[in-house]
Amino acid sequence: MSQFSLSRFTRVIQNDALRIAKPVVFGTLALLGLTVLIYLTNFTAGHVTDPPVHEVLFGIFLVGAGLIVTSMAFQDMHHPLERYQYLMLPCSNVERILSRYLLTGPLFILYAVVAFSGMDWLGNLLTDAWKGAREPLFSPFSVSAVVLLRVYLGVHIVMLTGAICFRSYALIKTALSVILLLVGLAATSYVATRIFYWDAFTWNRFGPDDDSLNMLVAPIFTATWANVAVVTGFALWILYVAYRCLSTHEVQDEL
Repeated sequence: MSQFSLSRFTRVIQNDALRIAKPVVFGTLALLGLTVLIYLTNFTAGHVTDPPVHEVLFGIFLVGAGLIVTSMAFQDMHHPLERYQYLMLPCSNVERILSRYLLTGPLFILYAVVAFSGMDWLGNLLTDAWKGAREPLFSPFSVSAVVLLRVYLGVHIVMLTGAICFRSYALIKTALSVILLLVGLAATSYVATRIFYWDAFTWNRFGPDDDSLNMLVAPIFTATWANVAVVTGFALWILYVAYRCLSTHEVQDEL
């Protein structure tokens, strides 16, 4: 079987979309009610919230709901009964991971933008009708919204890898793994600094004795394209790791 077939991939992504459609729709309705409630209790006539409520809510909804959906992307692969149906599905691992990456990543972002725009419009409409208060509508092209979308695309890849590697509680385990990794990197950097600059420290003090180690942290690359290339390469590497982990599951006793 070839690694990728467009017709086969179309059936796979349709099947995956139907599997997550019901919980996503129910979650959207719940967030719609919560958004209207927050707008009704926070909007005041002649006053604009700072920071805008819609920016805060969009960030919470996008990252929170998106990571929850992503953490369950490969739940059928780990389920004791559904995993046999998952394994017997006539598709390749490339099609599997690409389908679930698109559904929980770029396509989820598109859905979140459209859905929250509707929530924001309805919340403003009801608040204006009841209290005579409204705020500027949500814009997905604002600076803060674009930053949130970029952040989500980054953390989404890590969560997708965690959803493959962990059989249960993928969201919690992935978050703890990332925290432990960051703490380990910080501790390693500190120990290396004390080793290489041993004469700048006193044994009973955490920091250096003077300001001689206050070094300016300059960007590694000054050109924007270089930073984009590095970030893109790192993201592709994580996706490759996720693909290799997915392939490994099929040759172990996991399935």
